[in-house]
Amino acid sequence: METQDNNDFKNNDFKYVIQDTNCVYFGKELTYAEMMDKDDVPFKFKAVISAHIARDTDLNRKMAEHILQISETEFSYRIFEQLKLTVRICYKTQKKGFGGRMKEKWVHKACSLRQFCSAYRSQVADGEMMIEDFSISKLALMALSI
Repeated sequence: METQDNNDFKNNDFKYVIQDTNCVYFGKELTYAEMMDKDDVPFKFKAVISAHIARDTDLNRKMAEHILQISETEFSYRIFEQLKLTVRICYKTQKKGFGGRMKEKWVHKACSLRQFCSAYRSQVADGEMMIEDFSISKLALMALSI
């Protein structure tokens, strides 16, 4: 029972929406349905989800799962490009430290959807990298007409 509660707690750590002056950030464990229920998700993005993204995927699906399988031919791919979707990823690498000792180091990278799909998606699917979160541009969201 306790391990189940811990797993739920850990997954909730990655179900967040944070905004700054430029972007809206979404945790990797959020489903589109959960985004629709959250008050801190911009109304216009909720409208984009219901009008466009729902055509390509189930709303009970996590955004991370959708991005891992999204095709360049899908309309939601073009929507995410218009919104300047950024995918933040991280991975471990070996780095030589002082005295010649090898150390593990975490590398964090932010990339566009196109760059993610072409360069990193297969590595995330293989477990070599992890998705941290996603962000969309508030300016691009404002400029998008629904």
